Amino acid sequence: MTPSLRTTSATVALGLACVLALTACIPGQDESPTNATASSVASDQRDASSIREDFYTEITQITDEAGGDWTYLDGDPFSPDDRDPFSPKPCGADDGPHQLLLMVISSPTDDGPAAIKHMKSVLEAHGMKITSYIPGKTKREASAINAELTSGQFVSYRANDLRTRIRFGSECSSHPTMLQDLN
Repeated sequence: MTPSLRTTSATVALGLACVLALTACIPGQDESPTNATASSVASDQRDASSIREDFYTEITQITDEAGGDWTYLDGDPFSPDDRDPFSPKPCGADDGPHQLLLMVISSPTDDGPAAIKHMKSVLEAHGMKITSYIPGKTKREASAINAELTSGQFVSYRANDLRTRIRFGSECSSHPTMLQDLN
């Protein structure tokens, strides 16, 4: 062999040996990329019971800060101690992550723009990003605000002289328990 061919062959062999040695030292190389990705995604998702507890805590804080007497759609009083059954709903696509949804209603407001301004500060204090803000101009015209977090959690608040309502969505999760009803 010529000296330059020997140098090239030695360099290639050395490089190949280094790559093989590094590959052997990387943990999880025996897992397929699909299994490794799926297991890391699943471990980052919270279970339905934990999400429900935090969801009720958030609802209680926001309804307390909003003021008023809150009821469910059927007229029964909302209580932070309730743990009603839930059927988690898709956050987007049916086969994707799911979330919990709840709507509560309260008495009308005499000043929708003031209520929305107050709610804007409440939602921002909870770290939420305001996605729409409609202050309303008349007593009858609805005032509205929507806010969300990157986790999929959202709050949609509407107020006018007929009623005030808040629609809540929990964080989105792909945990297997989010595919079952919660009792």
